[in-house]
Amino acid sequence: MKSHFLKICLVFGFGVVVLVPGLSLAADVPGNLNNADKEVTTANDSFAYSPQGRRDPFEPLVTKDPVIGEVVKKIRPESLKGPLEKYELKQFRLLAIMVVRGTPHAMVEGPDGKSYTVKVDDYIGMNGGVVKDIQTKIIDVDTNGMRIEKSPDRIVVEESGHDSTTGKEVIDYRYIVM
Repeated sequence: MKSHFLKICLVFGFGVVVLVPGLSLAADVPGNLNNADKEVTTANDSFAYSPQGRRDPFEPLVTKDPVIGEVVKKIRPESLKGPLEKYELKQFRLLAIMVVRGTPHAMVEGPDGKSYTVKVDDYIGMNGGVVKDIQTKIIDVDTNGMRIEKSPDRIVVEESGHDSTTGKEVIDYRYIVM
């Protein structure tokens, strides 16, 4: 009797699982539409896209500045350039520093073997460098009587350019030392 009961349950369960979902599918046949479904489909047929006020989907989201990736140097005309602007800064060697009437001057040796005198605001180097300061050696004596050198003799040169990643102007300080 138990096996007969199980067979009936299986057949009834199969019918519920297979036939009932089939009934719900029959309601989705296009001939069996409800009035609410008809209203929705007619409302969607009149849609028109308007690109006004929207961005172009083919334009990149991030625009690159034309300066980014390029090193832009402040280049002086060739007619104004002097002999100090023919060489790189690292090719110069500081020979002497002198103070004349309160104004510091420096003597540098170029790679051509010639000596040149520079003062503050002179142009030097191929990258538009300007002499900003001529610093002399500062010597101090500590409490034990020991001699201390606080800064060396050097020429401070300011070079300006543009950062390749941000495109902003960057000021770089380089030194010519003995």
